[in-house]
Amino acid sequence: MSTDDHMARPMLSAEAQANLSTLVPLEEVDNPVLLQGLQYWRQLAGDRKIPSRSDVTPRGLGTLLRNTTLLRVIDNGADYEYRIVGDAYVMAHGISFQGRRWSETSKLSPGYSAMIKSTYDRVVREAAALATKGWIERGGGRLEYIYSEYVFLPLGGEAGGVDHILVFAVYHPREKTGWTEPSGHHEA
Repeated sequence: MSTDDHMARPMLSAEAQANLSTLVPLEEVDNPVLLQGLQYWRQLAGDRKIPSRSDVTPRGLGTLLRNTTLLRVIDNGADYEYRIVGDAYVMAHGISFQGRRWSETSKLSPGYSAMIKSTYDRVVREAAALATKGWIERGGGRLEYIYSEYVFLPLGGEAGGVDHILVFAVYHPREKTGWTEPSGHHEA
């Protein structure tokens, strides 16, 4: 069975999709990649509440780069630009959003984009790290879902506030067994 066979899921409404991925306390993050990302972010912050974008470097990210997405915050969260998109993201979503804005990607993956926008907005509004796990919609016009775990980490600028979001993500193929269709399921 191919990896794509493990990840295929029924098409869900945007409302049902929003309920598939949930916030989890940072203390419950246990994936080694996400823990390494959190440690990197905390190390960069030092005594500050959040590190700045200029603190983040490709060399510092090292092996985390393939699991990294870096977003630039536009107009306090009116939109977001995907500046760095790691290979793990591209493989999981079936498309690279690098150089695109969230508003463009919302047409490619409506269920995912609605969920992710509210998460981005909360990171900007609260200037706080968040973690999620659960099923997300793949992009690229596919009617599939994949199990994912994320940490969303705010980065601040010299002027204050959050001007970038550093994201570390891992994606897991999961067997179809045990898949329970949430309310809002409809056939394609």
